[in-house]
Amino acid sequence: MSDRRRDVAIAIKRCLDRLASDAKESSLSELAHFIGIASLAAEDAARTARGAETLMDELMHTRPAGSC
Repeated sequence: MSDRRRDVAIAIKRCLDRLASDAKESSLSELAHFIGIASLAAEDAARTARGAETLMDELMHTRPAGSC
């Protein structure tokens, strides 16, 4: 997976995490659950490109490609 694809996967994960949080705050727990599963899939895609030890740093400290 290229760096660009990894960056997009991380950006998608961040957007999904925000959506899941919004759904949970709005008492849409079933929707929050399914969005959370999609977020895990995006994280897995990003992890495929990078080792797990660097993924958390990238999730916490890099600006994502694209916007939500």
